Amino acid sequence: MRKVLVLFLLLGTLVCAADFERSNWHTQLYLQGEFAFLNIEDKDPQLLSKPIDREAITIPVNVGYLFSPLITPFFKADIPFTIWLGVEVNSIQFGEIGNSPDYTYQFSQDSLKKGPDKGETLSFLTYAPSALAGFSFNIAGDLDIRVLGGYGFHFFSFYDEADGQTNQHTSMAPTAFVSGALEYRIAEIFQDVDLKVGVNVRREFLPYEDLKATSKAPSFEEDVRVPNAYSGITVDKISYKLPVRIGLELSLDFGRESRRDRRMRYTLHDRDGVLRENSEVKDTLTDWDCMAIERDYRFFLDEDGELPDMSEAYTQAQFSDVLESFLAFCHPADLATKEKLYATLDTGKIQLKEYQTQQEDSRFEQVMASNDPEMLQMYLEYYPDSPHRAEVEAKLNVLGEYHKFREIQAKNTFKAYLTYLNDNPNGAFRKEAETGIFELVKAGNRKKDYEIYLKRFPEGMYVQEAMAALQSAETEEPSMIEVQTQPEEQQEEVQPKKKGKNKKAAKSKKKGKKK
Repeated sequence: MRKVLVLFLLLGTLVCAADFERSNWHTQLYLQGEFAFLNIEDKDPQLLSKPIDREAITIPVNVGYLFSPLITPFFKADIPFTIWLGVEVNSIQFGEIGNSPDYTYQFSQDSLKKGPDKGETLSFLTYAPSALAGFSFNIAGDLDIRVLGGYGFHFFSFYDEADGQTNQHTSMAPTAFVSGALEYRIAEIFQDVDLKVGVNVRREFLPYEDLKATSKAPSFEEDVRVPNAYSGITVDKISYKLPVRIGLELSLDFGRESRRDRRMRYTLHDRDGVLRENSEVKDTLTDWDCMAIERDYRFFLDEDGELPDMSEAYTQAQFSDVLESFLAFCHPADLATKEKLYATLDTGKIQLKEYQTQQEDSRFEQVMASNDPEMLQMYLEYYPDSPHRAEVEAKLNVLGEYHKFREIQAKNTFKAYLTYLNDNPNGAFRKEAETGIFELVKAGNRKKDYEIYLKRFPEGMYVQEAMAALQSAETEEPSMIEVQTQPEEQQEEVQPKKKGKNKKAAKSKKKGKKK
């Protein structure tokens, strides 16, 4: 037991030396005391006049050490779980099985009966070293619930004391159990170490049976001495009268953070990063520099939990300049102090929220001027809740439609332009599509094409020009618009004829009529 206590003291010393603010290690030492009724039964003792059926009232004590094997697995997540591994020495208890026994010792063909002997007692001591695993869940604020499961070996030491001599015998049995504790943080007794009180419930599962307590009594031929009354005791069963044991717990929690503390830490960590990126002071501050700054500017909370008033010694600008460097590179350990300092900074030189808004606006102007879809998409990913989101999305749509219209312009056909207008009734390039169609109509100079244009665009940009051209259009060839917009199997290749040939044919026609 001494070795176990020394081990716990060493572990406690190492834990106290750790800097939980920086490393985020989480460990716990706890002490539990429970109330129990222990039944001890031996139906057939070797010498006693009647069987043992003893109900002992005990207070089992449990001492445990837990540590979390994970160091902030998801740094930006508010995870209320803590995973635990650990060791425990549980069910440390002792009590008396019986005293002043009546017994009969058979030797040869006679019997020796003895009455109560007030000098003899049979007592026990138990303890169970076990390995643990489990988790804690932060319910709210300073209230946690912890569930642990354990497996180990339960040692039962029996002491037979008679005539100033003690005979000891130890038996062992496997043990398995589960325990649950509701813990409440009372106070922080020193930095990063909380004192907690809780209610613990424990249930053991494996039976403790056939445990040898004392050696058998020798026969008269082997030893003429009269044996002890409790010789030959093999305990049939040791069990708890109640299905669970309920007790109190005191614990020291090293590095515990409430959910509020975690949220604050993550928020302040982000703001530290912003300050370091934008601070004019380079990272040349040593621990001694930080201590001197903290001493001179009193960056700590007084007894009332407030920052000392430094307005007489320093201007607000001076205070903010130094505070900016201190927060960026010195990392005050106490979260409450850090939060107060940031509140002071926000009312002074730097407004971090305004800075972030300015940064967002500046990047918005850059990506809008770039006309680069990839940069616009990246902006939406970085600033999903930006007030400029609708403008950026509209710009992306326009750029996507622009590339599509460039392909239509490359085809330069009636069908391509009309398909775009039908698919995009409110498209950004409707005017350009109309211009493309009218240029093709002018190039063909077909009367029917002019008529279709005027019908399709009654208020178009080229109505006057189309009406004038329609009066002077001479060719009666089929409309190219109708030909291109027909199904492919019905289309016929229509080649425009040269104007010279058309005039010649018209003259020869007139001559034939005269003849």
